[in-house]
Amino acid sequence: MSTRPAKVLGVRGYGVRPATRLTFGKAFSTLGIWFARSVQRRALRKLAQDVRLLNDIGIGRQEALREAAKPFWRQ
Repeated sequence: MSTRPAKVLGVRGYGVRPATRLTFGKAFSTLGIWFARSVQRRALRKLAQDVRLLNDIGIGRQEALREAAKPFWRQ
């Protein structure tokens, strides 16, 4: 009989399962996307104060404010 029964049974004795690693990776990725959107929308809100800069990027003030008002979890 082996001294490592978990290995004999085909069960990992310790460590993180691959599915769990994927879940954590996906969660961190989502958090990164949300953070980036939040930063970009704050910057757009500040940019909306200067019409010349908005014309440079090709959007109107109302459109910029509408986009900036979206919550970070919405695309």
